[in-house]
Amino acid sequence: MAANWDPFQNLNSGRVEWPTGPLLLNSGEIPKWVEAWVMQSSTGASQRTAQWTGWAPNNPIWTADGIPPGWINGQFQAGPALGMALLAYDSSGTDKFYWWLDVVVLQ
Repeated sequence: MAANWDPFQNLNSGRVEWPTGPLLLNSGEIPKWVEAWVMQSSTGASQRTAQWTGWAPNNPIWTADGIPPGWINGQFQAGPALGMALLAYDSSGTDKFYWWLDVVVLQ
């Protein structure tokens, strides 16, 4: 299991649309959901979105598309931010979790 954020994340009206990055699953690992948080110290903005469906076979990408809707506090601006994510997945019948964080650039 390995995952990251794409280094550049897109802004739309002061929010990140939609947080995304690569997801590398081992054989027998099946993603269940991912929650993604973005925080920006320069603006104080924060956001949470999730992905519950849309896991494509042989497509190692996660996209927190906001379904169900998440929340946003404040308005993001272009520049550096911190992305943190938590993935729940099934590994050969056992529930497991994996989290990661990366510095990202909002544009």
